[in-house]
Amino acid sequence: MKKIALLFVGLAALLYGTKAFPQQPDFLFEQQYPFEWSYAGTHSLEICNEKGGTECYFVTACDLNTIGYTTGGKDLMIRDDIQPAKVLKLSPEGELLGEMAMSEEGRYSSIIRLYHDPSNPKFCLAVGTVLDSTLSCVKPYLAKFDTNLNMVWLKIIELPEDYCNILGGRSLMDSQGDIVFCSWPFHFDPNGYSEWSNMLYLRLSSDGELLAMGDSPYYSNLFCLAQGDLFEYKDDTGDYGQTFVGQPEGYNNPPVFIVRMNRDFTDFQTRDLVENITIDSTDGIIIHDYYAESFAVSLHDGTIYLSTRGVRWDGWSPGLYDEVIVSMKLDQNDSIVAFSFIPHDNDSVRTLAFCHGMDASDNGDFFLCNGVYDSEAWQYQGEIDGLNRFTVTKTDANTNIIWSRSYEDGEHVFQPCSVMATSDEGCLVTGRYWTLDQTEAELFVLKFFADGSLSVSEKESFVRPYAYYPNPVKAQLLMQFSPDVQPKQIELYDLQGRLVRTQSKAFESIDMGQLPAGTYTLRVTLEDGKVFSDKVVKE
Repeated sequence: MKKIALLFVGLAALLYGTKAFPQQPDFLFEQQYPFEWSYAGTHSLEICNEKGGTECYFVTACDLNTIGYTTGGKDLMIRDDIQPAKVLKLSPEGELLGEMAMSEEGRYSSIIRLYHDPSNPKFCLAVGTVLDSTLSCVKPYLAKFDTNLNMVWLKIIELPEDYCNILGGRSLMDSQGDIVFCSWPFHFDPNGYSEWSNMLYLRLSSDGELLAMGDSPYYSNLFCLAQGDLFEYKDDTGDYGQTFVGQPEGYNNPPVFIVRMNRDFTDFQTRDLVENITIDSTDGIIIHDYYAESFAVSLHDGTIYLSTRGVRWDGWSPGLYDEVIVSMKLDQNDSIVAFSFIPHDNDSVRTLAFCHGMDASDNGDFFLCNGVYDSEAWQYQGEIDGLNRFTVTKTDANTNIIWSRSYEDGEHVFQPCSVMATSDEGCLVTGRYWTLDQTEAELFVLKFFADGSLSVSEKESFVRPYAYYPNPVKAQLLMQFSPDVQPKQIELYDLQGRLVRTQSKAFESIDMGQLPAGTYTLRVTLEDGKVFSDKVVKE
């Protein structure tokens, strides 16, 4: 039970101060798009009017079925079925107010991130990649548009011929209003795999001028070096940092490390982090996954808040499917001074989806979002043939978990792609979901309140402030509650509706070892009167 309790070690009560903005209604925005591989919500942006109320949200939607994933090379960059990246405008209630494409229909484009224009709050900036006018080269761009989705300008960044094709990337707006962009240059190979180069760093002014350019010392592709967030150090150097999971030489047991670079990208310093985190004498965490996306923010006291993915082990060989989201706080010497982890939910065999996200709120809290699914149901082409859920967790700057919520509606497969802190101290989660028969795919935006709740009753019933696992269970069903809720009673009913177990204390586990095999209803009652019901299978 020790490793369960450690998730909530050092939790403090959450006290909310006066809100700068009124509490906004939650919503579930859903929109069907003809994207074969839609990647919704690469970033969201909140726009507020002069009175302080929320005016709208902007959400991005991109089609990943484009370049570099199959043979055929340049033919993939321009086809009738390619949908250009779009910016969607939503009202505070989730109504679609309009959309704007970043290129012509049938041409590839992507949006890496959206920003407020530092010179005028009524305008926004989008950074990404787009097929240029020659139809032969994918280049980075910076675009400016107003809050009514009128394009002001789109400037393609001209680079040397060796950097003809740019795929993916990370982006950051620094304290001076410049935009830093990191990407993967590559060359098409018509006979198979593309050739990759070292990562490329650009610094752009907010009006699209190229201010600095430099090569990273690290060779990268999608499989041996996963680049994480860019961040700016809160000191007088103006340096940037970036997290990575992986190593240039290969992808066996990759560590997490941070690269510090100057503003002109002429000096890169690598700083390895501790690879293993010991919980006690038998349990621990290994930062181990070359697909992992890592997120980092530099805090004003010089520390770094880092979120990444790891594997939990129990004294034996680490299991490939016991994966967790790990939050760490690093001091100025990159030593870990605090950490917590968010385990998989419910089923004993779970693995994390490739996408997860993190965002920092204005008051110093952090929102983490990750998806989990049954690893045995994962198919190579990226589709999931079984139910899953995603978890949203709010922590403070010392990695203490304030609340954690799991969302699952029982009918769809969810793939969250990003999370954004909102002005009312809640968050937006964006992503996509699809039906099990894969006949319908939707983009979604889900709004959580500051306390982790939803106001729409039919959606609130899908949110769980606790985890229960393993499921199926042989003996002990473990229960793990979010620290902001208090259980009052746990009951188990068989298929005939008979009460077979009840507990009003010691909520950490339920002994099911002597019960016959079969399906049971788990009924959880909280002190605030809320009641949840779930199915548990006893082997």
